[in-house]
Amino acid sequence: MKRYLKTILKFCVTAALFVYIILSNDFLQVWEFFIQISLSTWVIVLFLLVFGVIIATVRLSLFFKNLSFYTLMHIRLLSVAYGFILPGQAAEEGVKAYLLGKEGKDYGQSGAAVMLDKLVGVIAVLLLGLVGVLCTRALGLGILVVFIVACILLIALALSINISVLYTKASKLILWLSKKMKKLRKLFAFVLGVLDNWRTFAKNKRLLVFNIVYGLLYQLSILLTGALLTHDLGAGFILMDWLWIHAVITIVLILPLSLGGLGVREVSMIGLLGLVGVAPEQALAVSFGFLALMLLQAIVGIGMEVGMTLRRTKTYDNRDSEGE
Repeated sequence: MKRYLKTILKFCVTAALFVYIILSNDFLQVWEFFIQISLSTWVIVLFLLVFGVIIATVRLSLFFKNLSFYTLMHIRLLSVAYGFILPGQAAEEGVKAYLLGKEGKDYGQSGAAVMLDKLVGVIAVLLLGLVGVLCTRALGLGILVVFIVACILLIALALSINISVLYTKASKLILWLSKKMKKLRKLFAFVLGVLDNWRTFAKNKRLLVFNIVYGLLYQLSILLTGALLTHDLGAGFILMDWLWIHAVITIVLILPLSLGGLGVREVSMIGLLGLVGVAPEQALAVSFGFLALMLLQAIVGIGMEVGMTLRRTKTYDNRDSEGE
């Protein structure tokens, strides 16, 4: 019951934010700005989207040597589709971990991989955001300090599991809890599996370095997309400002505030792009551009899922007919 209440609450938040956006902005002007985006810009943006999807899949392949590239891409795109009906990116990552665990038969591995991949991705975003904060005049010294502290804490978290004392104590605590609460034994076994895999991944310096490099390339594809869209709408090629704007929006969207981040993304874009002189209607047009790209990924993911389901069904039917 509580689960449904939370979903209803997040739906209400999404609806309230959209009502606020509709009432406080001229949607005819937003549409005019949106259709102003040129075909050449959309072609480049779609190229960046494909590049980003490939890079994101390559990052996953670092953790899952036993799964094909196609399978990893399918799961990654399908999780985007789930993201439209789930609250926040954290829920979307949870679905991705479940699908990877189901496919790879190891939920501990998938949980650790998705968590570490997300953590490294957020670190990459914050590092780029730190560069943006240093280059912009729109923000003060306090924001710079926040970015520096956040980067240090997240890097420390990613590497802390390598410390044998912490790992040993955490493992003993989980095993003790497992014995005391036998009904939750499967849950604690999963947590222990995540911990073991996390430690294995975190000790692999080559994996972490490649993940960070690929993470930076992925984030740059998104930053270039934002800069191109704002430039096409007459707001300028504000790439350096997009560094910190994207970082803030990424952190906000992780929080389970609304379904699929809808409403939260738009309000954030209006507020943050407004700090660098972008009009609210232009910011909304950019936000809807990103939304359209997400929808495209979701549609492709659903299409791949339908295709795989049909192939499985056809294979089972053929086996049945051969058995007869």
